[in-house]
Amino acid sequence: MIIISAMSKDKFIGSGDGMPWNVPEEYAQFLRFVDGQAVVMGRKSFEIFGQDMKTTENFVITRSADGIEGATVCGSIEEAVEKAVATGKTVFSAGGGSIYDQTIPLADTMYLSFIKGDFTGDTKFPEFDENEWDVEKREDHAGFEFVVYKRK
Repeated sequence: MIIISAMSKDKFIGSGDGMPWNVPEEYAQFLRFVDGQAVVMGRKSFEIFGQDMKTTENFVITRSADGIEGATVCGSIEEAVEKAVATGKTVFSAGGGSIYDQTIPLADTMYLSFIKGDFTGDTKFPEFDENEWDVEKREDHAGFEFVVYKRK
C-alpha cells in the first residue's frame, strides 16, 4: 500500500470541505499516480476528489449505508483494503486523517507532497516515526516539495 497525501509544513491536510491551498501541478501529479489503480479513502475525501477519479477503483469507508456513485462502499479499513487488494492493482490510501492513521502501519511507501507557504486547517496528517522510513526521492517543484518514503 502507498500512502499519498499533500500537506502544509505544519502537516495540515484539510480545511472544511477541501484543502487550504490550490496547487494544480501537485493535484495533477496525484491524479496521475492513482490513475487506473485502487484507492482507499474516507467519504469526505471522496466527496472532495471523487469527481476527478473516474479511472480509479474507489473504496470508500463510511458508516452510511447509502451507496456512493463511483465507489464501492466499505464499513471498515479491513474490508476496503481486502477489496482493493483483490483488484490486483496498486493500492493507495488517500485520506483523510483517520484513514491515514489506520493505513500508515499497512504501507510500505508514502508519496508526500509538502505545499510551500503558510496554511492552516482543521485536519492534520498523523505523526509517524521517521526512523522507520528512508527518503528514497526528493523533488523540488514551484509550489511543493515531493518526497517518497520507503519503509526500512
